[in-house]
Amino acid sequence: MEINSVIEKVSDLSETKRGLYFILGLSAIIKVSILIALSDKAINDDGLLYISAAQQFATGHFKEGLALYPMPLYSFFITIFHLLISDWVLAARLNSLIFLILTIIPLYLTSKELFNYRIAFWGCFAFALAPLPTSWVVSVTRGPVFIFFFAWAVYFALKAIRLKKPVYFVLVAVFSWFSILLRLEGIIFIPVFFFFILYFAILNLQERRFYLKGIFIWISFPVIIFGVLFVAMGAEGISFNRTEQVVQVLQDTANLNFLNKYRLIYDHLKQIENSPPFSGAHYSFAESARNFMPVIYLLGFVKAFIKVLFPLFIIPLFLGFKHFLTRSHILVLFIVVSFLLVFYYSLIVRDFISPRFLFVPAFLLFPWIGAGMERMFNFVKRSSKQKMLAVVFVVIFILVPAGKVANSCNKHDNAISIAGKWLAKETKFKNARIITNEIRIPFYAGRKLYSSEEKDLVKYDKSCHDYVDMEQFATAKQADLIIIRISKKEKDLIPKFKNFTKLKKFAGKKRIVVVYCSPEFI
Repeated sequence: MEINSVIEKVSDLSETKRGLYFILGLSAIIKVSILIALSDKAINDDGLLYISAAQQFATGHFKEGLALYPMPLYSFFITIFHLLISDWVLAARLNSLIFLILTIIPLYLTSKELFNYRIAFWGCFAFALAPLPTSWVVSVTRGPVFIFFFAWAVYFALKAIRLKKPVYFVLVAVFSWFSILLRLEGIIFIPVFFFFILYFAILNLQERRFYLKGIFIWISFPVIIFGVLFVAMGAEGISFNRTEQVVQVLQDTANLNFLNKYRLIYDHLKQIENSPPFSGAHYSFAESARNFMPVIYLLGFVKAFIKVLFPLFIIPLFLGFKHFLTRSHILVLFIVVSFLLVFYYSLIVRDFISPRFLFVPAFLLFPWIGAGMERMFNFVKRSSKQKMLAVVFVVIFILVPAGKVANSCNKHDNAISIAGKWLAKETKFKNARIITNEIRIPFYAGRKLYSSEEKDLVKYDKSCHDYVDMEQFATAKQADLIIIRISKKEKDLIPKFKNFTKLKKFAGKKRIVVVYCSPEFI
């Protein structure tokens, strides 16, 4: 098939709703393939908590589930999927897969609202290939469900300010509060949208009545929500969904306690300035680092954000900002900037940020990535060197992100899940008392974590290399099994215990799991 014919077909596809169906199908193929390829990869640590809470909800123990994790909505979704699929891990992963695919719909509609069909097509195409959200398919994480509800909230916000219909404010409120029930940072959207509509209520006399109605609806929702929580749960309602953390952050900010860690790091750098290997002279590394801490934090922050977005997508993102900005564009960019500022503040306060927190502002930039990709595609389409440029376009924006995803699949480790499934098959170990530094192994063996019924499972939280102490701890606890998870790079540190015999060893690409058994149990 001629390259020109392929380009024309892609161009035609991008100009209608058929483009959306194509992207949904492509995304489904990619994500199902990832799910199959990584089916034996162990779930993330916090996934154990979400599934354990879901298991409590499934048996009608709402209080116990809420005690495990006070943000119950995500675990409820896992419980719902478990009604259809008996395997808890697969149910949780399908939850992520389906919501990631469905998120393309509000992203497409938002991109079309901001630009047009063609840009919406390319923005969603980039999102379908983006490595970070694709990796979430096998994670038991709140991210996919959160971004689904948040994306709809942003779309309805754009519809509200364009069509001037109060019903859209109701929809924005519903979906934004659902997102907050999934991830606490969703609450940033509440004041951001409030100040945006307040600005137009003050300045725009003709539309003031509409915006005041919107403000009334916007304020009513949290009042109703917290009122219901207070009536239903009393004073405990304040801790529902971890809302006390928001209160704590506001208190720390008001009391000027938010820079405590920053000051500790600053003082530490000052103390070591005169210690080797630093020179102790002016403008040494320690002194410069101390004086330019906000800049250093910013550089790390930008690096993390680019990694989340995917580095090569910076090219179309830059080109996408050549468009004229309307009120709708300003709203979305205002949300992006607000999230980035809050997360930068969080990085300085906590000296830590997880890349996944930055996905909200990154996600909202995909319409501009789509705008840039559409510009480049049109340039390829009109160019006299069409074939060469088309190959470059495909390599940079399709093969490279796809290759990154494929590479992560190739590197995945299955030692934890394989060890757990082996343990489940060994019926003699069903009620064994286990000491382990990797709690996911007994989870895969079917043991009930975080349950009062499970009294024969203890996690060893001390240094992973203090195996003498671990054996003494296991002996004191009268353990039947010791299960150790260790990095493959540290295989020389695998211990030989005095009172426990090595029973089984499982080697993955990154980790090794060793099972030891007490002589009495054999």
